[in-house]
Amino acid sequence: MDIQKRFVKSKLALSASITAATLAGSVYSAEDTPAVTHLEDRLESIVITAPFQASEGQTALPIGILSGEALREKATNSLGDTLKNEIGIANASFGPGVGQPIIRGQTGNRVSILQNSIGLTDASNVSPDHVNGTEALLADRIEVIRGPSTLLYGSGAVGGVVNVIDNRIPSQLVDHPHLQLEHTYNSVNEENKTIIRLDASASSFGFHLDAFTRNNDNVEINGSAIDEAAVEKLEEMAEVLLGEEHSEEGDPVFYNSNGFVGNSEGEGNGFTVGASYVGDSGFFGFSVAEITNEYGLPPGSHGHDHSEKERSDEDHEEEEVEFVRIGMDQTRYDFKGQYNFTSSPLESIKATVGYTDYEHHEIEYFEDGGFEVGTLFSNKGTEARFEFKRAAIGNWEGVWGLQLSDVEFSAIGEEAFIPRSDISNLGLFGVERYSKNRFTAELGFRLEENTVDPDGACNNSETAMSVSSSVLYDLDAQSNFLVAAARSERSPTVEELYSNVALSDCSRIMNNKDLVFHAATSLYEVGNTQLDKETSNNIEFGYRRHSGSITGEISAYYNQIDDYIYFNLTGESINKQFVAIYQGSDATFSGLEAEMSLAVYESNGIRGELSFFGDIVNAEFDAGGNVPRIPPLKLGAELRYFADNWSAHIHATHFDSQDDTGMLELETDSYTLVSVYADYHVPIGGDSEFKLFVRGDNLLDQEIRNHSSLLKNFAPESGRGVTLGLRFEY
Repeated sequence: MDIQKRFVKSKLALSASITAATLAGSVYSAEDTPAVTHLEDRLESIVITAPFQASEGQTALPIGILSGEALREKATNSLGDTLKNEIGIANASFGPGVGQPIIRGQTGNRVSILQNSIGLTDASNVSPDHVNGTEALLADRIEVIRGPSTLLYGSGAVGGVVNVIDNRIPSQLVDHPHLQLEHTYNSVNEENKTIIRLDASASSFGFHLDAFTRNNDNVEINGSAIDEAAVEKLEEMAEVLLGEEHSEEGDPVFYNSNGFVGNSEGEGNGFTVGASYVGDSGFFGFSVAEITNEYGLPPGSHGHDHSEKERSDEDHEEEEVEFVRIGMDQTRYDFKGQYNFTSSPLESIKATVGYTDYEHHEIEYFEDGGFEVGTLFSNKGTEARFEFKRAAIGNWEGVWGLQLSDVEFSAIGEEAFIPRSDISNLGLFGVERYSKNRFTAELGFRLEENTVDPDGACNNSETAMSVSSSVLYDLDAQSNFLVAAARSERSPTVEELYSNVALSDCSRIMNNKDLVFHAATSLYEVGNTQLDKETSNNIEFGYRRHSGSITGEISAYYNQIDDYIYFNLTGESINKQFVAIYQGSDATFSGLEAEMSLAVYESNGIRGELSFFGDIVNAEFDAGGNVPRIPPLKLGAELRYFADNWSAHIHATHFDSQDDTGMLELETDSYTLVSVYADYHVPIGGDSEFKLFVRGDNLLDQEIRNHSSLLKNFAPESGRGVTLGLRFEY
């Protein structure tokens, strides 16, 4: 299906959903119309990530919020899986243990993951098998910024920003202690998970505590884990590309499990302790948090399976690596404060500083039960953000700020294909807002200096300049129209510059025996110190209806990226594995997103709501060919019912087949995800309650090969599962 046909198909489907919502809403009179709908609750939420305090429906930003009960229902063990049903977002899974968010077709270095508005300082962007150093389970809300406004949080965030927000440093005092205890069990992997949260105040001090623990067995699936026909076809395609004749001699042999994904068991735990002083003029506080994650990489997912790496020493005969597991440890310290001025040109100062000590161990287990750390990734550094909000002058108000980071990255071991590097960033940003009557406009800029200093003479320093603008016009009291545009620049990252590069002359390591294989991508990755900055030119149009019996949004965007950095297969191979060099080529991303909710029932304290949603993204290189692993068309609907002490909903999402494939990439089939959720609240006294809830996922037990996953041919998504939970709140 070509791009024009796919867009026609998507527009017709999304338009049909919106039309159906409008027609259904019109059968109710004003007396029957519910005062508030579920989506309206969300659109009225104040956006914390925005520079100015405004609700989602009234901010001049393309933004989405997942909070409250909606977040608790959807929160899983990865950000990508938690957000995958939100419009414009997909999940770049790497087996059951890892899920990175994809925003409008872009992920990795083009999506910035924040914790309370500053970076995570983990190693998730270096390799697709690295998990994020944050937990959706403990978040109060997750905000996703799409489009031009992302430059306020870094020039690299041309795809989008995901801000995970919690209360680890309280900015307000609570009237009485709030305690939450929760335990869940998931049948698809026999996972047991326990969460505790406590917020309390004493005098002018606020306190926060949270902790979690989880463990799971192998994930159940429908059918075999490895798609052997797809793997064989890919091998044949690779041999044709290399001009070789097919031979099964030397091909890797994998154990193909049936009914489960091998080596997918895992466990994790963590805690956060925070405290703050809250006064009339502001607050200041600190927190410390630790997270550990241990998970396995499915058979076929790691290059040790291909290379048949062996060990041999005085105590052991030669033995092959049987499986690989990942151990992640992170300690983070945060400091945050805000001071509010009175009768001053400066309205407030907000400062956030975080220090992270992150380690990622790739542990190889051998046939005799022994193990060793094959590679240790380390990231240690500080990130800080300072915001200065000036007092309004007439119809204008502004926020200016400074953001800086200083990180030391290193990798030690057999996958150390990136040299130890000092990475620093200094950014100056500002946004001015004009509001009058129905008209709101925002103008923003960011000037950024990025420096990567490896252990050698190949230092790279780039200055990136980005500008953005957006206009919001209120059509009436319930709806508005948005136009946003931006031009942003992204500097190359450490892996794009220096993977398998000789620092003596800043060029590729020429001796193939010295090249280091990246197991997660099954490539010999080669950096390019001559890369230019990426330049993104983005424009977006949107319509939002933020109150009334029908609420929703629809937006269309077009993003032209000059010198888009990607892997270019050179046609060269080493031990049947391709060599790929980072290169820049112009690419175009365009898409459509829509969501609409309408009230369908209200009687005797029971409310009903019907929602429709969908998105599509197309991504092509201007010189020809598709950008790989682009999510397929997504269309869905949800029916929800609410009462004072219970709620229930059924959710269905159809993911279309994807035949817009990149080089050495196969088409994937369509599938439909059906889930149900129900809860019941049992009050205990005046301030406490038990909540019983059940969720069923993938009820059709579909075999799901996620097109955006590097492991789609080795590890399908989870099969049918039922989650049972009990939550106590005081």
